Amino acid sequence: MSASRPKAHYLSSSSSSSSSSSYSTSDSDLSSTTSGTSIRHSMDSTQRPTAQVAVIRCLRCARAVEMTSTDDPSSSGMVQIGTNIYYCKRCAKMVGYT
Repeated sequence: MSASRPKAHYLSSSSSSSSSSSYSTSDSDLSSTTSGTSIRHSMDSTQRPTAQVAVIRCLRCARAVEMTSTDDPSSSGMVQIGTNIYYCKRCAKMVGYT
């Protein structure tokens, strides 16, 4: 962080060439430190994929079941007939889908 640097150093209008070179040196050190920290941070904090919860409904009788994105619809008593379109097993049997 830049909290350790004195603010008067930045606010002074007169700066010599040696102090301007110290600006570039410290700024490049700061940017390399910042990028190094962010890379290490991203490796340390690996995020696991989260399962999304969805409520699926039967197209015919509107029976609702909560299901996660990793679940199989047949394990919760539903039959998938299209993309995001489901019948419950009872209605699928009545319609003749199964």
